[in-house]
Amino acid sequence: MKNLSEKGRAVRFFLCSMLVLVFCSVMIWGFQSDWGKITIKRIYIDGPNGTQISSLAYVPKTATKDNPAPLAVIFHGRSNHAHSNDTWSMELARRGYVVLSPDLQGGGESDVSIDRNIQSIYVTEYANNLDYIVKDDINLIGYSAGTATVLATYNAMPEKVGSVCEVFGPFMMKISGGFSKVDADFCLIKSTADQYDGDFLGNPDDCLAYMKETSGISDLEVNKDYKDWKGKYFFRYAQIDGTLHQTGNISDTTIVSILDYEHAVNKEPVSLEPTNTVWGWQQLFSGIACVTMMFVLVSLINLLMQVDFFKSMANAVPFKEPRKGGKQWAIDILFTTLIPALIFVHVSAYVIKWTGAGTALSPTLTSANLNGIMGWLLVVALIGVVRMVIRANKLKKDGKTLKLSDYALGGEDETKIQWSRLGKAFIIGIIVLCFVGCWLWLIEGFAGINYQVWNLSTYLEFSPMRITRAIPYMIIIGIVMFIGNMNQRVLPSTGNEKKDMWIAVAVNSFLTASALFFLLLIQYGGSMILGNGTAPIGQIDIYGTGVNKSSGSLDFAFGYCYMMGGTTGVVTYLYRKYGNIWIGVIPAAMFAGMVTLSGFTLVA
Repeated sequence: MKNLSEKGRAVRFFLCSMLVLVFCSVMIWGFQSDWGKITIKRIYIDGPNGTQISSLAYVPKTATKDNPAPLAVIFHGRSNHAHSNDTWSMELARRGYVVLSPDLQGGGESDVSIDRNIQSIYVTEYANNLDYIVKDDINLIGYSAGTATVLATYNAMPEKVGSVCEVFGPFMMKISGGFSKVDADFCLIKSTADQYDGDFLGNPDDCLAYMKETSGISDLEVNKDYKDWKGKYFFRYAQIDGTLHQTGNISDTTIVSILDYEHAVNKEPVSLEPTNTVWGWQQLFSGIACVTMMFVLVSLINLLMQVDFFKSMANAVPFKEPRKGGKQWAIDILFTTLIPALIFVHVSAYVIKWTGAGTALSPTLTSANLNGIMGWLLVVALIGVVRMVIRANKLKKDGKTLKLSDYALGGEDETKIQWSRLGKAFIIGIIVLCFVGCWLWLIEGFAGINYQVWNLSTYLEFSPMRITRAIPYMIIIGIVMFIGNMNQRVLPSTGNEKKDMWIAVAVNSFLTASALFFLLLIQYGGSMILGNGTAPIGQIDIYGTGVNKSSGSLDFAFGYCYMMGGTTGVVTYLYRKYGNIWIGVIPAAMFAGMVTLSGFTLVA
């Protein structure tokens, strides 16, 4: 094995990455489908004005015309999609429920022009007409913004709904006008640390007071069942600890609470205790698959670099002075971590205001929250440009000649950019997107799965709507990645080339993601510690109304933290092998732009 050629090592690297990915895919499918007892498929439902609504359907083998199953329809939150609810859907399906989890307005594959409440009604009507479900006894489940969608759906067909389960949202109940008119079994699950409740309603005691008023139960207690609400309905106000608004899909207490409520109000075909769950294993293998996708990306590019047509892109790895000394590292951390972290909330909040719905940029940059992150990235890149200009002037004053190698753009003696490298890197990017797109299409088409761990990372099959809407963001990501990687760090050598490679990958990846990582750690780790709905990083009232507030795009930044660090690792690896950043930056930017945006709501 030691005598393998460079091409042989590239093939082995790619095949090993794919082997891990295939193994993880089988395991994800196994846990998600209960090892073939549940069919998971994507269906397309006719919506208004000739539109289509995409939905995932979980159909247990036990659901038949002669043995109809209870129906659950799950509505995702803002900036989510059908797969965001996989952990809930799979656990309900294991208990014999037929589950529909639709993409709503801009999330996943559904049309962005139709209001999500209208889409939800079409999906629920469709589901209620399936010949293997218990008709006119629908169980509606909503998460975050989906709780308001549940109320709108219920109001359109109250006689067909048997139960309502609202997950995280006393605040959304208030915004939506309350639930006092719901005549069905009802449950609202509240997290004590929910930041949105804290912002719009107050602490848990304030939320309980609101629930007493709206439910009409003056002596309402948390986690107590009321079996005669309005004289005939089951009512529960569940309050749980240990989770945030954003972590409900991977919170054991949340999932068990949902299952326990549905068990209390339904006759389930498959008897399982609410605590009997396997979603954690599905998330574990999804997490491994998400990381492995980065290895597939870098190994595929590395494999393509063995082809003669692309080999000409490489140059000898230029010598760069190693980054050492406390002062150098202090300056680096200041500009890569501290300053970007300090400006994130304010910059992203005002970019949201300037690019939101109704502004001149909104038809092109279609997601306000995504715009906030992109605007911040551009400001960080501008800071990087200023640093490079200052450094270049200093070198000129010292009588030194600037070379492309100083900015990781070429070989030691190169003074002119070879534009053919740009074109070939773009071709590699197209090949990468085709390969990744086909692979993601295959695993969902044949297994009904995708790779997603929480909302940290998401890999969905591509759709025409997301491809076209992603292009402006892909350009922004490409510019930011290009500028950011022009200052590739070279660390002191350990004497072991392979070890040096992985140290460089780890350090560059972490520093690139560090600003968001520490912000998220402070915000959400702090919220968990406080546990009463208070967030350490305060809101910014960008519109001056006192009501319509924004904390920037921090609530939506988890995936970008992961993707920024991961793709920087890819570029670092390829730079240390082939001597310039063209080979990694352009394909990685295309990959990051398409895959990161796949899970994001591309609608203001």
